[in-house]
Amino acid sequence: MKTLILNGSPKKKSSTSKFLGRMAGMLLTGCNVQYASLRKKSEYPKIMQCLKDIDTLILAAPLYVDGIPSHVLEFLQQAEEFCIKNGCHFLVYAISNNGFIEGIHNKSHLKMYECWCKRAGLEWGGGVGIGGGEMFRCLAIYYPITFAVLIAINLIKYATGTEVTFSSWLPLAENVGIYLFFNCGVFYYMARLSANIRKLRKTKNCYTRIMVPAFLFIPIADIFMTITSLFNGKIIFTLLKKDKYIPKLDFEQESKN
Repeated sequence: MKTLILNGSPKKKSSTSKFLGRMAGMLLTGCNVQYASLRKKSEYPKIMQCLKDIDTLILAAPLYVDGIPSHVLEFLQQAEEFCIKNGCHFLVYAISNNGFIEGIHNKSHLKMYECWCKRAGLEWGGGVGIGGGEMFRCLAIYYPITFAVLIAINLIKYATGTEVTFSSWLPLAENVGIYLFFNCGVFYYMARLSANIRKLRKTKNCYTRIMVPAFLFIPIADIFMTITSLFNGKIIFTLLKKDKYIPKLDFEQESKN
C-alpha cells in the first residue's frame, strides 16, 4: 500500500504537523510511505504526479483561523482539478493540531477536508483533531533529552563502580510515566488512525488533547508564545524603533482644490 504524507505547516523547522506526520509514518509498518511538504509551490507538480499512484493521502496541518492554512487551500484547489482530470481514487485522512487546549476546535478544519473530498471525487477516511499541539511537540523534545540524561547518569555511576539501585532508576520511571500520561490521548488516537489506514478503513473524526489542566496550560502557553514571537519575529525591534514623522495634512486646502 502506498501512502503520501503531506506536511501542511508553513514553518521551515520545529513543526508540530511534521512531527505528527512522521509519527503516523512510523506507525504505518509494512506500507510504502512517502513524505512531502507544501511550503514551496515549486514542489506542487511533483506532488500531483504522486497522487496518481497512491492508495491513501494523509494531510497533517495546523489550524489557522478555524480553517485550512491559505497555502494548503491553494494546493487543494489545484489538486482538486488534477484529481478530477486524472480520475484519482484514494482515501484521504487528516491530522489537525491547534494551539488551544481543546481538540474540538479542529472540527471545522477536518470538515473542510471532508468537503474537499466530495468536490474532488475522493473518499474521506476520517481525521484526528489534537489540542495543545505546540506543547505536544515541546514535550517530545524535552522528555527524550531528560531520559537520555538520566540514563547517562546511571551508566556513569555503573562504570565508576558506584552502586546503582532501584531508587537510581526511579526518576527515569517517573518521567516516563508523566510523559505517557500527558500524551496518552494523542498516542492512542494516532495509533487508532494508523491502524485504520493500514486496513483502508474509514473512521469517524476523533478529538483529543494534551492531558494538562486548562488553568495551567493557558498561562504557560501565553508566556511561551510571547517569548517565541519576541525572538522569532521583529516585534522587539518594532517596539524600540522610533515613530516616523508623518506630516499633517491641510484638509481645508485639499477641500478647496
